[in-house]
Amino acid sequence: MTFAWWHVLIWLLPMLPTFWSIWHIWTHAFADYQTRMTWLVFVVFVPVIGGICYIISGRGKALKSIKRSS
Repeated sequence: MTFAWWHVLIWLLPMLPTFWSIWHIWTHAFADYQTRMTWLVFVVFVPVIGGICYIISGRGKALKSIKRSS
């Protein structure tokens, strides 16, 4: 069996909600620190399902975007 580009696509496609959720949690403020960390731990340790759950129910709990300066 040879390796093809679509093998990467099949692996990466289900991980997109997880990557997006981690980015969204990291760049947005929440009501308290515990809520933010709970979502982050859930998304990291339960990758695909955690990302989908965050998109469905947790995204609305984020308050605003955090401006970070370098």
